[in-house]
Amino acid sequence: MNKIKMSFTKVLPFMFIFYIVLMAMSNITNQFSRMIITNAESPAWNGIAAFFNLVIAVAVSPLYIGFYRFCFERVNGRKPHILSVFDFYRSAAGFAKSAAAYLISVAAIRVSASAFPYLIMFSIFASRDENTGALFAAAIIALVILVLSELFFLMPYAYAENSSDGLAAAIKRSIKRGFKFMIVLVLLYLADILASQLILTFYREDIYNEVLAGKAFVSIAGFFDFDLILTLILHSIMLWIKFTAAYMILGVSPKEQNVAAENAYSETDEDTENDEEKPFIEPYDFCIEADERFHDEKIIETEDIRGVDILTTLEEMDLAFDVVNHFGIRRKLKKMFDDLAFEIGEFVTYQGGRSIENSFTEEIDEREFEVSVEISKASDCEPFKMTLSVNISDNEEE
Repeated sequence: MNKIKMSFTKVLPFMFIFYIVLMAMSNITNQFSRMIITNAESPAWNGIAAFFNLVIAVAVSPLYIGFYRFCFERVNGRKPHILSVFDFYRSAAGFAKSAAAYLISVAAIRVSASAFPYLIMFSIFASRDENTGALFAAAIIALVILVLSELFFLMPYAYAENSSDGLAAAIKRSIKRGFKFMIVLVLLYLADILASQLILTFYREDIYNEVLAGKAFVSIAGFFDFDLILTLILHSIMLWIKFTAAYMILGVSPKEQNVAAENAYSETDEDTENDEEKPFIEPYDFCIEADERFHDEKIIETEDIRGVDILTTLEEMDLAFDVVNHFGIRRKLKKMFDDLAFEIGEFVTYQGGRSIENSFTEEIDEREFEVSVEISKASDCEPFKMTLSVNISDNEEE
């Protein structure tokens, strides 16, 4: 229940904001799509329209992953900036992996949506005592497809929660957890269908066309229409339910279990009360100047030190938006880490322990920050240990 409460207070309000943004973006893209279809003079134009819709789907996918990661950080007690939802647009690799994580899940949902009607048909014909031999076989196949497709439902959430682990790890985790909680996922799928049918019950063609034409956000009468508000509320709540279900199913990642256990013993009742009194929107969510998170440290253990994405590690730290996104810090950190990872990887043996470190300073808004990286390996059998720390320099603190 505590997880649901945390998700309700820290995530649900942003679900409404996110869905409004999606509707506004859909208005713009639909305007272009309608223009292409209207001016179509040959089948080639229809192909162009289909390609345009595919490009839009790919372009928007990292936004979903970024928003899911934003939500995970909020329910886990961190304080991400609202603009961090665009983090996966910073690099080609981040864009490609996040788009793949989301689109694979969407494709699986499309497959399950096409399989579901066969189950309905089977139940109808079976109740009429018809010859259901072929339908029974089709229903079994459809049921298998439905179950297998639901295994990829958790994939975008798993990748958003631990993007540093990579796409393959997200797929593996989604399938593993999906098998364990298949009943929950199927019930969630049925709830989504029920919500869609409820929206269609109140559906009106004029409101639908108004939304597509982009008038719903410039017309007061359109914005306050009951059908439009109902669509906004139901879709936002379903987004929240899906996220909350994924959050509870995925649970705490193995890397964070030990840290969470240690923090659980050190946490006092007074700290818990203070956390509950905090507002769900912090001042720096919309005002960058109010963000004063200038200190943090992150430790990673890995067998492949050169495979670590140091910029993703920086983005996962609890730092001010201006610090994480500063071009000078990101450029210098990337170069420094690559040099350190290459140098320590050249050792033939690590018997007795090897360690290497370096640092640099960068000024941001009259504040001087020190960024340091230390990489060590205790022995040939031990993994590499990388420590990334960001602090205001001693001169600034004095």
